[in-house]
Amino acid sequence: MPAVALAPEPVETAPAPSPQENVVLPKLRGDLLITRQLFEGRTYYVIKDPVSLQYFRLTAEDYYLATLFDGRRSFGEIRELYVGRFPHVRLESSVEDLNERVQRFANDLALLQFLQIQGVRLKARYEAARANKAKKGWFYNGINKLFFSRFSVWDPDTVFGNMAKPIAWIWSRASLWISCAIIVAALVVFILNVGRVHPTLDNFFSFKNLALIWVTTILIKSIHELGHGLTCKHFGGEVHEVGVMFMVFTPYFFVNVSDSWVMPNRNHRMLISAAGIYVELILAAFATFLWAIVQPGPVQDFLFNVMVIASFSTLVFNANPLMRFDGYYIMTDAMEVPNLQAKSRALVNFKMKQLLFGATDDPVLARMPLPRKRFALFYTYAILSWVYGYYIIYSLTWFMSDQMAEYGLRNVGRFLAFSAVLAWIIMPLWTFFKGLQLKREDWKPHGRMRRLMLILGGGLAAFVIFCFVPIELTIKRSGAVELAEPEQVRPEVGGFIKDVYVKEGDTVKAGQPLATLVNREIETVHVASEQGLLMTDAAAQRALAQDKPAELRQAQTDRQAFDAKFQESKRDLENLILRARKDGTVLTRDLDEKAGQMVKSGELVMEIGTLDPMTIKMALNEKQVRYVQKGQKVLLKLDAYPGQTIQGFITDINPMFLARDLPAALSARRAGDVATMLDEKGNETPIERTFEARINVENPNGVLRPGMTAHGKIYAGKRPWGKLVAQSVLDLISLDYRF
Repeated sequence: MPAVALAPEPVETAPAPSPQENVVLPKLRGDLLITRQLFEGRTYYVIKDPVSLQYFRLTAEDYYLATLFDGRRSFGEIRELYVGRFPHVRLESSVEDLNERVQRFANDLALLQFLQIQGVRLKARYEAARANKAKKGWFYNGINKLFFSRFSVWDPDTVFGNMAKPIAWIWSRASLWISCAIIVAALVVFILNVGRVHPTLDNFFSFKNLALIWVTTILIKSIHELGHGLTCKHFGGEVHEVGVMFMVFTPYFFVNVSDSWVMPNRNHRMLISAAGIYVELILAAFATFLWAIVQPGPVQDFLFNVMVIASFSTLVFNANPLMRFDGYYIMTDAMEVPNLQAKSRALVNFKMKQLLFGATDDPVLARMPLPRKRFALFYTYAILSWVYGYYIIYSLTWFMSDQMAEYGLRNVGRFLAFSAVLAWIIMPLWTFFKGLQLKREDWKPHGRMRRLMLILGGGLAAFVIFCFVPIELTIKRSGAVELAEPEQVRPEVGGFIKDVYVKEGDTVKAGQPLATLVNREIETVHVASEQGLLMTDAAAQRALAQDKPAELRQAQTDRQAFDAKFQESKRDLENLILRARKDGTVLTRDLDEKAGQMVKSGELVMEIGTLDPMTIKMALNEKQVRYVQKGQKVLLKLDAYPGQTIQGFITDINPMFLARDLPAALSARRAGDVATMLDEKGNETPIERTFEARINVENPNGVLRPGMTAHGKIYAGKRPWGKLVAQSVLDLISLDYRF
């Protein structure tokens, strides 16, 4: 039997050292300014570059790693010293992971030019690569620049320092309490004069006032930024950049106060972030005092604009922590959670990848360690900020589409809206999936796409099942309260109002006198015709006595003419007394002031109506009116009685088309649903074809009055959910492409 040669067993050998082990890494720059801060009970270090004014926040581990870059230690020595200081790192990572960790950190320091050499060349290559990438994303970058762009103009550090010294008293505790008292006093003044708001709101959305709002916003936001800069200088920071920022086609001045990041005192950082809001609230307070005492007119309108922009607007937007404005930075400093938005969204993105593809690690999260006790905060903030951000995008796109339609630029508005949706919604989703770097193996039975296919398949099955589930279709619209069958008192003959016998709220009966008119011409005609009758009667008697048939016939003919005039003037005299044609309640205000006024024939003097029932008009577009039928239930809440719910029913089977008779309360200019435009005569007309639904509601207590506004929900019946979705998709497609 021939001998079989056995292969020698392999001998384990140590891996060859990496070529980078002995590479000496560059030295950390000595002119960097480093500040120690405490967040979430952990120590952080903020590095400031005094040349480029860039900032970089480091954890304690990263800061220690940065201090090892002394220009003498090699790559391997730095890694071993780092592991020796933090032994847990070796247990959590392999040698390859540690090498990648140190290499990536060295690249970050070089890109920020925090190293003495090599940083400029590396950053130049990085900028070139980023510029090349930006060319590929030209549409996304172009839309962002169209809506949001900024340009640096000037270094104001010296000027701000000179301005902050003489007014240092502003940042004292006494000034703070005085300012709070002023703001509270302004709030009280506003509440006491709230009745002035409604007349001012009628002009608030006019084109002239919108232009004034645009200019006022620019001025107020510039003062807002000045507050940030001066506060930063007062607390010892530096302000080296002032510029112009364009946000949704509106220019604003901005002041870069990034130097506040290096301040170790958390209260100082919060005060710098809050300074702009504080300044605006003070402006709003003084504007409120003046608004309460000036006469109605352009000055009062301007002061109201200042009040709205410097109080409501700044609290809704600047103080809102869901957007990266002042409120966000105040909240992150107060909670000691730096980079809350980035951390939250990185965590949710990782969880999505983990759910869809079974991902086990994420390089972004590896560099932003998150305490597990804050996970609920991160999830909540990420979801709320995304939902709010997309709501702002939705509101912005539809605002542009509707507002530009008023000036004949509907297509331009739709293009901008479509561009915003494409750049801010569709392209980020595409980038998310593109960043997954899917390969052919991922589509195989055991690839990464298997989990995603199972999830999508389950979701598709649930969607198909849900398509057959009937749901109640509800249509929510605003409404205007009107009389069901109003009687408009209009004189048949003109004259001067002599006496008014009723006032608003009086109950009247059919035939009851309401007012008396005086018309000298009618009275003169009546007297003349009466005298003519007497004269013709006398002439007829004389002709009869003298047996003159021709004169008798002429006298009889003249009498008939005078009698017709007499009867007509008699009716006119009777019509000078205005009477109610049916029972009801007087609804017109200030009737006593009408005495002595002249009214023409057919001119409205007063309205009488029964307050039970009342009619509520609701405007519907063509896509909504197809679902509305007679008898459908409607639930309504009135702005005057928000705690009560009123039930009514649709009374019209075929709602009437509205044109120039649109109730004012339904106009979008007055918080209604119907987008309108002004015609050549200044009348408001709907931009889209609009229909009217009438709802009769009982009003036994008389709490509903004409002119009130309501918000209603029409229950239009149950329909399969899938059918409604399919109809919504079809509604998005132009009719030109559906044949």
